[in-house]
Amino acid sequence: MLGILNSDTRMNIVYQQLKDKIDCILLDDFSVLKVKFDAIVLPMSGLRDDDVMVVRGVEMKCPVEFFSMLNENGLVITGNVTPRLKQLNLNIIDLNQYKEFIDTNSELTAEGVLYLLIDNTTKSIKDLDVDLIGYGHSGKAIYNLLTKLNINVRVIRREVYEKQPNFITVEQYSSLKPYPIIINTSLTNIIDDLTIKKMDENLIINLVRSSSFNDILLRQRHCRIIHAGPLPAMFSFETAAKVLVNTLLDIFYEN
Repeated sequence: MLGILNSDTRMNIVYQQLKDKIDCILLDDFSVLKVKFDAIVLPMSGLRDDDVMVVRGVEMKCPVEFFSMLNENGLVITGNVTPRLKQLNLNIIDLNQYKEFIDTNSELTAEGVLYLLIDNTTKSIKDLDVDLIGYGHSGKAIYNLLTKLNINVRVIRREVYEKQPNFITVEQYSSLKPYPIIINTSLTNIIDDLTIKKMDENLIINLVRSSSFNDILLRQRHCRIIHAGPLPAMFSFETAAKVLVNTLLDIFYEN
C-alpha cells in the first residue's frame, strides 16, 4: 500500500495514474489511519525542522505519529532529505538518486525560470544579464537553457573548475557589482547584506525554500524577489507527474 501526500496538482495526477496499477491512497492531511503503508510519498520540499509540510498548498504541522502508519520496513520517499527527516531514523528513499527524476526535474525547473524571466522583465531575453548562484543539477540545466538562448549568464560557485571567464568564485563575486537579475539555486546564502547594498532595482529569483534574505534592505534598494517554489509542479505538472510515476514504479520493483 502506498500513501501519497496531496501537496500539489502533480501529486494528485500521480495518484490518478497509479491507483489502477498499485494499491494507494491520496492523503489530504496527517490523520493517522487504521492502515499500514509500504511507503509514503512526502511533498517534494520534505519535512521542515519545525515538523511542517505543505499539503494541498497549505503549511501543516505533521505529528510524529503520522509515520506510525508505516510497516516495519516501510519507506519514506522524498525529494528533499532534510535534517529533521534524518532524525526520525526512517527508511528514506531520496528521489534525487534516480537519474531520470533529477534530470527531468532540473530541465523543468530551467523552463520555469525562463518563464519567470520573460514574465517579470521588460527586455528581450537576449538583453538580459543574469547571475546564476550555484551550479548543481538545476543550476547546470538553467545555464544550458539560458546560454542556448544567447542570454548572458555569469555563474557563481564556491570552487570553479571551468575555464570560461563567466565562471567565478564566491570570493571574486564579493568584490563585483551584481548583475540586474540573480537566480539563486544555492543552499548557502551568498546574497548577504554587503551584496544587497551593491544592488539597484535587481530582480532575484530564489529557488531554495530554506533561503532567507534581508527583506528590509532589499526594499531599500528597490529590489524584487520571487520565491519561486517547486517550478516543475507549477508550470509542467503533467510532465513532472509522469517522471515521478515512473520513478515510484522503479522504486517499488526494486523493493
